[in-house]
Amino acid sequence: MHLLAALGRGLVTLAVLAALAGLFAYAGNDWKSPWAEAPAHGEDWCEAHGVPLSKCEQCNQELRRGGTFSVAIREPAKGECPNCLVRITLAEGVADGIGLETTPVTSQSVSERLNANAETMYPPSAHARVAPLIPGIVHSVGVQLGQRVEAGTVLATLESTDMGQAKSQYLNRLELLSLRQERHAQEKDLFEKQLSLRSRLLDLEALVSEAQLDVQESAQRLAGLGLAPETIAELARTKDTSSTVEIVAPFAGMVTEVRSVVGERAGPDAPIVAVADMSRMWVAIDIYEQDLPRVEDGQKVYFRLPALPGKRFRGKLVGSAGSVDEQTRTIRLFAEVENREGLLRANMFGNAEIFIRPSEPKLLIPKAALQSDGDCSLVFVQLKDNVFRSQGVELGATFQDGFEIVAGLQEGDRVVTTGSFLLKTEVLRGQIGAG
Repeated sequence: MHLLAALGRGLVTLAVLAALAGLFAYAGNDWKSPWAEAPAHGEDWCEAHGVPLSKCEQCNQELRRGGTFSVAIREPAKGECPNCLVRITLAEGVADGIGLETTPVTSQSVSERLNANAETMYPPSAHARVAPLIPGIVHSVGVQLGQRVEAGTVLATLESTDMGQAKSQYLNRLELLSLRQERHAQEKDLFEKQLSLRSRLLDLEALVSEAQLDVQESAQRLAGLGLAPETIAELARTKDTSSTVEIVAPFAGMVTEVRSVVGERAGPDAPIVAVADMSRMWVAIDIYEQDLPRVEDGQKVYFRLPALPGKRFRGKLVGSAGSVDEQTRTIRLFAEVENREGLLRANMFGNAEIFIRPSEPKLLIPKAALQSDGDCSLVFVQLKDNVFRSQGVELGATFQDGFEIVAGLQEGDRVVTTGSFLLKTEVLRGQIGAG
């Protein structure tokens, strides 16, 4: 009887000790069963404390202080950017504190464009510095700077002895031709009446042909001196042998230069007046060497000037320079633009927008979302609340409001805009600490 009582007391004591041991083991395992099978979790899991690793304040001192925690997702492969494989977790309230904002990656229809500095110039084929074809003395200047003229308007007159001599020669040869033609007609009449020899008639015909050639030569000389064909034809009637030469506008336009005054000597190497047709103007556009493969003649161009806000001048590319500027390393393109209102003048500075490709869907991110570590272009993708991942991206064209993404993102991904620089700083700080 005593034995059974003692055995009972021993079992009770053993049960109490076992219960206490289990209690201590349970408490030592954060009040979780130490014998339960560990649940399957991903890489973001703290086995020691049973919470996501990115939220474990006992393991991550930064979270305990209310900061951030960054961890490499995996080891980078050869040639892979290590800064593009980092997951960042922000403590509660940090995102709001730094004003962090995100936006979805979207596909938008945009046209690829190239912007460059530009300045206006006269079209080479519509800007003439008019000079006399023969030397002489300026007798009069009939136009003023800025005056609009029509084709054929007399710009200035010149006194030239060469012109007077050429006119006299032409008239003399015309007179000689007339005499020989008259003599030939008489001789031909006699020949038909058998009162003259055929050989004499042939001699006169040769003289007429010679005189005709001389007249043609004199007419060509007058034309070479700047005399209009109709004026040459009128000389036979007017018998004008004056030495006055008229300098006329070759086309309609505006007088852009007046270089001579009455009494000055002028000649082929000394232009008197310059005229430009400014209904269309050229724009010289300076682009960098690497942009040259993207442009071609015929592409649409818009030209804008700070001096004319709200105005744009439409045109197209018509050519390019054959060499690169040695100092600026730029290549000059040329566009022809409309100037219907006559607002453009030469040497006006502005900006040219070249339309490289027509509108088509492209994956775009805001400019504020893009960061660089010096080697890679990267963005920060939101995985969930307060958790972000650095992501390397391949860029395409640059647009006014953002960048084209060729690889690295999908439509609908949310990327950090405001605050992305601070996340980059955290990534770089982590790399320095790891080194």
